[in-house]
Amino acid sequence: MTGADSLYYLDAARSPEQRSYMESLEDGGVCIFCPEHVAEYQEHPVEHRGEHWYVTRNSYPYAGTVAHYLIVPLRHVTAFDELPDAAGAELWSLQRVLKDRHAPLATATVMRSGDMRYNGGSVAHLHAHFVILDDAPAETVRFKVSA
Repeated sequence: MTGADSLYYLDAARSPEQRSYMESLEDGGVCIFCPEHVAEYQEHPVEHRGEHWYVTRNSYPYAGTVAHYLIVPLRHVTAFDELPDAAGAELWSLQRVLKDRHAPLATATVMRSGDMRYNGGSVAHLHAHFVILDDAPAETVRFKVSA
């Protein structure tokens, strides 16, 4: 399935292993980002939990990053405007915590909102990618943000 009602957009998988994992989760009706599934299905534990979001490391980090975090809303939503304004303030706070933890030269954040068939996303649960960068990456970090 790759339609608007799917949990995963398989065409956005970045490796055969990731695609296979997404297919198995889709078949089981499991959203990997919903809090009730995190412990069983995510490789990395939750490092921080707030009122609106939790933070975990990405199991499929982008090449060229020093660290790659996912900041995920506790509610299953597909777009940022489905969350209250207070969630936005907490998101800024979480990014500061992660930045301070690493004292990086630079960071980058990408959040895809809405229909993943058009925004380059792979999971139909809103989340932000927060990456830590340094001065000599192994390769250029690339975020896909369109179909």
